[in-house]
Amino acid sequence: MCEHQADEGAKLVDVSKMDRRDLLRGLATGTLVLVAGCATYENPVTGRSQFIIVDDAQLAQASLSAWQQMRQQTPTWNNAAAQRRLEAVGGRIVQAAGRGNQSWEFVLFNGEEKNAFVLPGGQVGFYRGLYEICERDDWMATVLGHEVGHVTGRHAAERYSREVATQTALQVAGTQINSQLAMAALGLGAQVGVSLPFSREQEAEADIIGLRYMQSAGYDPKQSIPFWQAMQSGGGSRPPAFLSTHPDPDDRVQRLRNFINQQGWGPV
Repeated sequence: MCEHQADEGAKLVDVSKMDRRDLLRGLATGTLVLVAGCATYENPVTGRSQFIIVDDAQLAQASLSAWQQMRQQTPTWNNAAAQRRLEAVGGRIVQAAGRGNQSWEFVLFNGEEKNAFVLPGGQVGFYRGLYEICERDDWMATVLGHEVGHVTGRHAAERYSREVATQTALQVAGTQINSQLAMAALGLGAQVGVSLPFSREQEAEADIIGLRYMQSAGYDPKQSIPFWQAMQSGGGSRPPAFLSTHPDPDDRVQRLRNFINQQGWGPV
């Protein structure tokens, strides 16, 4: 159940019926004080209820805008063979996820970072530094399964919805909401997918979803273990950006081992 509060002169509205520009305007000016429309989504992929008040179509459009900006600002790695490999592995993963009918774009960025990311609209960025340590396609499938798991898990929509609800609640206490933060919360900021990192719980969930997609796509889920171990050992004193908000490495590996063995894909 959702409880709604409003200050004198504040406007109580149903977010689900608002245009996104009106919502941003309300957040920025302080006329909107609390989300008045609550939505619970039963996600068959995650197997849990999720609080989501942001429309997927809006997130997809925001993703496209942010992606176009990033493509303009970030150099790509022009390696035809590497690009074919990335698209081949990615194509098998999205088919296994039941998202083959969705438009996906896989791009190699020319950076040393051991990093990858996904945007809600199906745009996947994969950095050269991460590609170069993926000595097996199974390792690349580990990353791509994880990233696609964020999409099917609706983690971005869940993250933004929580941010919007939290920030509008702060208005009740008289805290002014920064309009830029509101844009980021709705996926409209230039750093969408970066400025509001996934939680450790969502990262752990994407790991398990990704293993399922790996196995369905014909890759070896057991190879996720040496991949994450290589990622951790290659980080030196500072872990790769891809691991910055991820679960503790030892806990992650043990959890993956347990799941792989429970599914009969081991032993590991």
